[in-house]
Amino acid sequence: MAIFSCKTLLRLSVAMAIVPAPVLAQTAQPGGAGETGTVETGDNGGLVDIVVTAQQRGENLQRAAVPVSVVTGADLVKSGTTGLGALTSVPALQVAAGGQGNLVFIRGVGNFSFLPSSDPAAAFNYDGIYVGRSSSTVGNFFDLERIEVLKGPQGTLYGRNATAGAINVLPVQPKLGETSGYAMASYGNYDAINAEGAVNVGLGDNAGFRLSGSYTKHDGYLRDGTTADDSGAVRAQLKVELSPALTVRLSADYAHQGGVAGGATYLGKYAFDATAGRFVVTPSGFAPGEGLSTPAASAYRTSNGAAGTLPGRFLDPLARLPYSNFDIYGAHAQIDLQTSIGTLTLIPAWRHARKDNFNVQSGQNVGNLQDSDQYSVEARLVSNPGRRIDYILGAYYFSERIDDDTHNSTGAVANFLTARYTTKSPSAYARLTFHATDWLRFTGGLRYTEDRKTFTSLARTLQLSCTVPANCPTMPLMPYTRTFGEQPVRPAVNGGTAPFAPGVIVRLLETPAAGSAKTDKLTWRGAVELDVGPSSMLYASAETGYRAGGFNNDAPYAPENITAYTIGMKNRFFGNRFQLNAELFDWKYKDQQLSFLGIDGTGRVGVITRNIGRSSIRGAEVEALARPLANTTLRAAVQYVDATYKSFVYQTPARPFVGCNVTPTGALFTVDCSGKRLFNSPKWTLNLAAQQVIPLGDLQLTIDADTQYRSSRETGFEYIAEERQGATWISNAQISLGQADGRWSIAAFVRNIENDRYQIYATPVPGSNLIAGIDATPRTYGVRLATRF
Repeated sequence: MAIFSCKTLLRLSVAMAIVPAPVLAQTAQPGGAGETGTVETGDNGGLVDIVVTAQQRGENLQRAAVPVSVVTGADLVKSGTTGLGALTSVPALQVAAGGQGNLVFIRGVGNFSFLPSSDPAAAFNYDGIYVGRSSSTVGNFFDLERIEVLKGPQGTLYGRNATAGAINVLPVQPKLGETSGYAMASYGNYDAINAEGAVNVGLGDNAGFRLSGSYTKHDGYLRDGTTADDSGAVRAQLKVELSPALTVRLSADYAHQGGVAGGATYLGKYAFDATAGRFVVTPSGFAPGEGLSTPAASAYRTSNGAAGTLPGRFLDPLARLPYSNFDIYGAHAQIDLQTSIGTLTLIPAWRHARKDNFNVQSGQNVGNLQDSDQYSVEARLVSNPGRRIDYILGAYYFSERIDDDTHNSTGAVANFLTARYTTKSPSAYARLTFHATDWLRFTGGLRYTEDRKTFTSLARTLQLSCTVPANCPTMPLMPYTRTFGEQPVRPAVNGGTAPFAPGVIVRLLETPAAGSAKTDKLTWRGAVELDVGPSSMLYASAETGYRAGGFNNDAPYAPENITAYTIGMKNRFFGNRFQLNAELFDWKYKDQQLSFLGIDGTGRVGVITRNIGRSSIRGAEVEALARPLANTTLRAAVQYVDATYKSFVYQTPARPFVGCNVTPTGALFTVDCSGKRLFNSPKWTLNLAAQQVIPLGDLQLTIDADTQYRSSRETGFEYIAEERQGATWISNAQISLGQADGRWSIAAFVRNIENDRYQIYATPVPGSNLIAGIDATPRTYGVRLATRF
């Protein structure tokens, strides 16, 4: 493995362990997002401890023998942003927030797709509930206790679709017998409004009700007005301690995401030069943030392409500005019963999402109507502490149904796909930890998962052809419509043609499809933990995971499998004022899945999922946290990743525009990208942060600053030059003044001080020969007021 050897790591940990250090400070659970007026410290101004439930039981973060990073509710408020984009302090995590949800990558593994036919590689769990759709991971980021980011496969405790890791979003729970609350509001450039708050009402000594909500609104970050947001959410919880042994919590939530959906900017056009035998790119010359619907962008879109090689007029302007109209509902319960053999927990849940979206980020008109319902129930038994053998036993059932209607148009090609997908997935798991001594523990775990998937679909494609070359420069193109029946010309039979205009015909291709698949998988974990000092530990683990297979309209794809090896250490010393955690990792993927925009075997332009082969991801991550003085906190984290596709081969029916080896194979083209780096996997990531608190009597002034460096990375699937982002530095700062007890505060903040609109995603669009790119949020700044009671 790269960077360190196991022997070096062991020597380093033992050396740290012999430095005189007290035991860890008493555990202090962080408060809610609005309850952050004071800086939490441990004993004698040392580091605070955080309780996590990453392994299904409450434990000190520094005693959790898994690679996990935590962002508290206070960190989220301080970041001045909402959503997963606030998690820039986690080097392993890359998030591309598009107009349809969050694209999450952990160490280069993730999805470029929101398709209902494909599953994410990183499991998203809200309040212990797995959320199956990436487009439904919005609206939860307020009044939070913490967010846990688990790195690497979580096959035994979190099951399927957690091959890259898991993200646990945990809201603040009602506080029994207490009346309290908070409110926070900020205003910034782009007319940005961000408000959230919560009220906690004690209902006697044994019950509590908590109502919380949020609202965000800002103008678009692009010149055409796209990426504007207008969203809100509300959450209600009731927690009752029915007896000393029985606690019940009921929760319901609703979120709406509106506004002008995500935008992009044209990077260029491409066309195949038959004489040169290669693709030629004409750069657009647009600066980041131009958008796709400005007059300049529309003129560029409808002009001729690379060196005049494209026949005829190119494309009509985009149909309209994009929009988002998502409604997400959820309800669940958590029942905890303490018994002599452990705590029995039951979590039944329902989540529903209604999606109405029009998106142009890929440079084409894409509309989507989707209804999804998921039901789940989990039962688990977690042993009481203090036993020779700790155990976690559980059973889980997940059911999902999705009705999807996707319609997209490039002008010369219009696609209409209606489909229904169903998933039923039962599983059972067990994890045992044997305390061999007071300082040595062994853990083993198994999970059996079964997936039963079905789908039915009907794809209708209309294709224009110019039969008289002289008419091509002026031929009309098909309008964008939400339904097939709204198209002005439709051939009567599959494969038939009809006149569309003088010298132009339209052809109809209909492809009905149906399928079912049943797969099962036994995943496992083995680990050892070693306490090498009162505040130091080593751990090593091997764990497997798998991501379920699924369907394309033309062909199914197989499950993805991973085996990951980890060696880590966690240390605190110098009087509980310095923390150093390190991790070595080596991940091996087989039959890795990848979703990308392309042309499938039926000739339809859309997002396709394929098994592309094998990859290897190895490297190291080191995190340091220090409080040299009671009012000074310093943070640093560095990650090195060597992420390479060992085998990356796929076939496509059309000549692909890629930076990989392409070989004609009969009627297909074989693409070989073996040896390339994984997407969104910078070799080096560095995070630095500092906080200084200056007491001013009953007041305090707090100064925060942080910066992140990422080396160059690939932002798209094709490995073309236009998808390569160079190294970036992004910095943020905040200054706040408030009462020392946190009753009120006022803050000024700025994010992306450099105003670097670096590229987070790019893709060429088959059928239109455009290249479109999505840029990061520009510099934002504002002021924030907060109070709590």
